[in-house]
Amino acid sequence: MSSFKTTLKNYGELIKFRLSSTVVATSTFGYIIALQYSFGSNWTNYFDWVLFCGVLFGGMFIVFAANGLNQIIEKDNDSKMNRTANRPIVEGRIPVAEARIFCWVTGFLGLFILIGSGAPFLSVLLGGLSLVVYVFLYTPMKQVSPVAVMIGAIPGALPPWIGYTAVVPRVDELGFVLFLIQFFWQFPHFWAIAWLLHDDYQKAGYWLLPTKEGRTKRSATQILIYTVILNLVSLMPLVYGVSSIKAVIVIVPLCIFFFYKAFRLFQTLDVKEARSLLFASFIYTPVVFLSYILF
Repeated sequence: MSSFKTTLKNYGELIKFRLSSTVVATSTFGYIIALQYSFGSNWTNYFDWVLFCGVLFGGMFIVFAANGLNQIIEKDNDSKMNRTANRPIVEGRIPVAEARIFCWVTGFLGLFILIGSGAPFLSVLLGGLSLVVYVFLYTPMKQVSPVAVMIGAIPGALPPWIGYTAVVPRVDELGFVLFLIQFFWQFPHFWAIAWLLHDDYQKAGYWLLPTKEGRTKRSATQILIYTVILNLVSLMPLVYGVSSIKAVIVIVPLCIFFFYKAFRLFQTLDVKEARSLLFASFIYTPVVFLSYILF
C-alpha cells in the first residue's frame, strides 16, 4: 500500500496534477459560456453531461501528457535548477522509458475521451494542437528566446476554446475572444513567475522574461502593456451579450486591481511585487469567467 501511494505521488508530480486541474477548469467555463450564448436562459436544457465530462477529463489527460513529456525532455536542465531538481524524472523515481509510455498513452487517451464523448472534430483538433505546440515548440524554444512564452501561451489558452467549440463547432468571434483572454492572461502570470525565478532559470539557460536584460524597466513595461491588453480583452465578451451590466461591476474593479499590481512591479522592480502580481493572477481568470456565467 505504501508503494502504491509513493507511485501515485510520483506520477502526480510528473503530470503536475493540481496545476493541470486549474488550467483545464477553464474548458468547463468555455463550455457553459457557449451554452448560454447559444441557447440563452434555457441553456440548462441543452447541458450534456457526457460531453461536459469528455471535455473536462479529455482535456485533463492531454495536459497531463504535455506536462510529463515536458519533464522528460527537460530532465537535464531541471537538474540544474533548485525548484525542479527534485522532480521524479530527475531523481530517477520514475524511469524515463516508463514515463514516456505513460505520457503518450495518457495523451491519446485524452483525445479518445474527447472523441468518445461526442466532441466535434474542431475540439479534438485543438486538443491535439495544444499537446504538439507545448511539447515540440514551446519546450525547446525556452533556451533560445523570450518568444517561448508567447508560443507556450497558445496551448495554455486553448482549453476554454476547446470547451466552447464542443458546443459551437466552428471558429467564431466569441470563441476566439475566450482564447485571447486566457492567452494574454498568461503573460503577466508567467512573467511574474519568471521574475521571481529568474536567477534559477538562468542556471538552465532559460530566457522567460520579456527581454534578455532580465529584471529591468523594459521587462516591467511589457508586463504592464500586456496587462492593459488583457483587461481590455476581458471586457469584449460583454459586447456579445454574454453577460449583463452586472458583470462590469465585478470585472472592472478586478481589472483595475490587476493593473495596479503590474504597475507596482513597474515602479519598484521588486521581487516582492512580482509575487503579489502572481497571486493576483490566480484569482483573475476564475473571477472573470464566473462573472460571464453568473451575471
